[in-house]
Amino acid sequence: MIAFDTSQQRVLALDPRAHARVLGAPGTGKTELLVESFARAMALAGWEEGDALVLAPNRLVAASLRERVHKRLDRAVGGAPVRTASSFAFSVLGRAAATAGEAPPRLLTGTVQDEAIAETVEARIQADAARGEGGLATDVLLSAPFRAELRELWRVLDDFGFTPAALAASLTGALAEARNLAYSAGPDPGLAARWVEALDVLQDVQQGLEQSRAQEVSSSGLLRLAAQAIRDGQAPAPRLLLIDDAQELGEGQLALVAACATAGSAVWAFGDPDLATSAFQGEHTRVLAGLTAELVRRGWTPPPAAAEQLVVLDTVYRHGATIRGFVRGLSTRIGSAGGAAHRAAESVPVSVAATEAGAGAGAEEAVDGVADSDRGGATPPTAGRVGGGRDSVEFARMTSPAEQLGAIAHRMRARKLGLDSERALEWGEMAVVCRTRAEVTRVARLLAGHQVPTGVAAGGIVLREHQVVRELVALLQHALGIATLDAQGVLRLAGGVIGGLDAVAVRRLRGGLLLDERRAAREEAREPLTVDELVFEAFEFPGPSPAIDSAGGRAIRKLGLMAAAGLKVREGGGTPREVLWALWDGAKLADRWQQEAIAGRGLRADEANRSLDAVVGLFFALQRHEEQDSEQPIADLLDDILRNTVPEDSLAQRSERQTVTVTTPQGMIGREFSLVAVIGVQDGSWPNLRARGSLLGTAALERWLRGGEALMPSRRDTTHDELRLFLHACSRARDELLVAAVADENSHPSPFFGLGSDFAVTGLPSSRLTLRGITAAMRRRVVEDAADATAVISLRALARADVSGAHPRDWYGVLEPSTTAPLYEPAADEEPRPVPVSPSQLEKAETCALDWVIGALGGGAGSVQASLGTLVHHALETVEGHDPDEMLGAIFAEWKKLPFDAEWESERARRTAAQMAGGLSDYLREFEASGKELLGQESGFSLAVGRAELRGIADRLEVQRGGSGTEVTVVDLKTGRTPATKPEAEEHVQLQAYQLGVLLGAFDTGDVEVGADVRTAAKLLYVHPDAARGKGYVLREQSGLSEDAREQLVARIADVADTMAARAFTARVEHHCSDPHRPGNCRLHIIQAVSHA
Repeated sequence: MIAFDTSQQRVLALDPRAHARVLGAPGTGKTELLVESFARAMALAGWEEGDALVLAPNRLVAASLRERVHKRLDRAVGGAPVRTASSFAFSVLGRAAATAGEAPPRLLTGTVQDEAIAETVEARIQADAARGEGGLATDVLLSAPFRAELRELWRVLDDFGFTPAALAASLTGALAEARNLAYSAGPDPGLAARWVEALDVLQDVQQGLEQSRAQEVSSSGLLRLAAQAIRDGQAPAPRLLLIDDAQELGEGQLALVAACATAGSAVWAFGDPDLATSAFQGEHTRVLAGLTAELVRRGWTPPPAAAEQLVVLDTVYRHGATIRGFVRGLSTRIGSAGGAAHRAAESVPVSVAATEAGAGAGAEEAVDGVADSDRGGATPPTAGRVGGGRDSVEFARMTSPAEQLGAIAHRMRARKLGLDSERALEWGEMAVVCRTRAEVTRVARLLAGHQVPTGVAAGGIVLREHQVVRELVALLQHALGIATLDAQGVLRLAGGVIGGLDAVAVRRLRGGLLLDERRAAREEAREPLTVDELVFEAFEFPGPSPAIDSAGGRAIRKLGLMAAAGLKVREGGGTPREVLWALWDGAKLADRWQQEAIAGRGLRADEANRSLDAVVGLFFALQRHEEQDSEQPIADLLDDILRNTVPEDSLAQRSERQTVTVTTPQGMIGREFSLVAVIGVQDGSWPNLRARGSLLGTAALERWLRGGEALMPSRRDTTHDELRLFLHACSRARDELLVAAVADENSHPSPFFGLGSDFAVTGLPSSRLTLRGITAAMRRRVVEDAADATAVISLRALARADVSGAHPRDWYGVLEPSTTAPLYEPAADEEPRPVPVSPSQLEKAETCALDWVIGALGGGAGSVQASLGTLVHHALETVEGHDPDEMLGAIFAEWKKLPFDAEWESERARRTAAQMAGGLSDYLREFEASGKELLGQESGFSLAVGRAELRGIADRLEVQRGGSGTEVTVVDLKTGRTPATKPEAEEHVQLQAYQLGVLLGAFDTGDVEVGADVRTAAKLLYVHPDAARGKGYVLREQSGLSEDAREQLVARIADVADTMAARAFTARVEHHCSDPHRPGNCRLHIIQAVSHA
């Protein structure tokens, strides 16, 4: 048993036959007392199952409370002892319908409600346009915010028991009465006219739904009908109704509670009036300020001498004095909505709390509470729970959103690892609170990127936001014959989650299909099909192998097989859900995502979890459609899923892995965590003082229906509502509260952030608290200060553990060169080694020595163009004669050696090769007709020029004999796209080197004896079609070497040899390395490294 303090004992002594209010600050044990009160009531003589019922504010809290009630009773309980108000209403209506022999009502989902409103509004806009009428702008009327306000107006109608026509008549009467009075609290005529017009719209909506969905009722309508059923005696009410977090009670729920009170129920309301978070769903009820008065307002007639019991709890157990002091300070700034006595509660010291908790029992209960938190459920404080050692409040101002999330991730990972001698926390004991749902989704994804597993708890799932759901629905619509996929739709699926292709792969798929089709059409002498026809054919008729052997072909076949499997199930009489299963099974994603979700880390694991949850949600939507035997066509249901932007509170089972909860303040109702981080406290965001419901002014209508003035909430009212949200978020922390805001040129902290000025901190670490992150941080510290002993010791420990990047040998740019010896350095007892110099490398070494040495040492990257040039050279060497087909055959014989990434690249290269073979054939044909002779092909030479050993291979040596003497010409075949200019050819050093070799007798020239009567020349032969420009080939000639040119060339060769033999090689950054028009291997050394800060 738990030991309860004095104020808690007063709660347990309350009379279960009378109404009661139990007020307490956050962490005073209200929910634990509610559970205990339920258990003691059920133990009273004459009390049976169903005589006591707990109402929870939402489904998540209800599930956790139900588990705690079962554990406290330690026995099976018939029915559900804990329900939400909507669940209770549904059970009441179900019992009443069963008694009357009628079918129970079904829930009209928010999605269907929103769609019906949209259709009616659009129809009325068209009708008004035809009559030349119109009020608000069309884009406003069609907007989601306007539809949301109409849904809110619908809720007000149900909450106060009006039909649209009845409320319109009441408004008209109030306006008529106001005109006859000097003063009236009636609504503003303009505002009332707007309400009447909106009610007319809702009248049309409801009439349409009565015809198409007669058995479906909105969630607020369920509450209204259940209240009426209880008042009419169609269903019994419990003897004791216990309401947890009663500050969240809305008007419709209050009407149901009042009906129970009328039927004899005693109502106990537990809560804190400072923590109401549902102002966006209407005005607060004041049950915690005066339960009896509120019940009377909603129709309860109190018996004579009826007394309302009140207990105020005075001790906080959730957190220590620091957090309690801050939370109390926030609460004093909020207008008192139900008394202020509960704000005086004090936090007890740890030692006192342990004593009051009964030492062992309280500790055991606290551990159980942590386990609940780990499961992501609601974990209100036990009577004797205390914090886990810390008691801190920190307000941190960050310079950027990235730093903010980095600091939060660092803190959470530090707590998970148990650093700073603290007890290691589980991920489920930590939470991040954001102001809006959109921010929740963004923050959850970014934290996952910091290797913090996150789970979103913010109002259900919007299925259409998940790409895998959209793709499965598209395939399901196709399989069911609702909407046939076209080729573009198939390509979108191929480039999506299921197909797995990126944009480049999709383009390659289109190109590959078209290329194969053109070949086939050419062979079959027919017109080729279009790309769309090819894609659709590959999808509709998936054969035993893909249409093309590529990733794209396999993706299209996979989609086709999925669609075929779904169609087979449908034709066999399967339900839409069974068809969906066939599609999902064919997607082959379940095993991979499950593995990533369980064993993965970071963003990938979180994405896998969210995708699996979304798929389960889609299956559940179809299951619910089947089980309810809904009259809604499946086509409409799928269309609703794709259009719906309203989060659905699904009953589908969600993943239960350990995650950090990321949610809004509303998602924190009934929950507590050891560490809570509150973010988004930015000017303009939190508090958000923009007027809500300004289009229709529903809040003013609700105030008027309560008997007050028809006024919209003031700025002060809105500020207090926003502060309640902030207070609620902060009060969820047991041990540690961190509030963060960004201050930069675009964002500024809000006034709420200033409320924590006494707790301001700076310098929070934001580095990634991973092995890699710590290694990077320690390396940065060592670079900044080599004497940093802590960083050095940490790096040593990381290096001993073989953490990548910790050892200095892994550091980029800090090790000494492996050698400083020259590239060509002889041993001490050896003669100087000659430096091999290739004619083709002379210019490269002169232009940029760094570019040359990278290529010479194997650091260069090859290309398809260079490989194709090699094949053309091979054809010139091996083919006899000038037949272009033989040359092309020699090229294609080695074609498989070329590294093509796609078939279309190969096809393009084939066309280029054919043109080059033709150009080469033209040159050889003209050569044979010229009377010149061939001295040699692929003729090698070697020549000592000082320290250099000049050696190379000339493609062709040609000789022309005549009366004026003999001329030997060196021909160098070029396969590049850009020919040298004539002046450049005259200075071409490679050709000059070849001429030098001829002149000095280094080549084998056969019967030609090199002497004074032998002249030399050289030329470049270009055969690439871009270089030839419509001709078969183009020549660039170089005249013979003069004596001066020979001397200059020898000197250049000697200089190049010295350059190639050096110990260091200079980069010509400005003149070569950074020139985009002269690409070279040297760019490797001027691109900044990934470690560059």
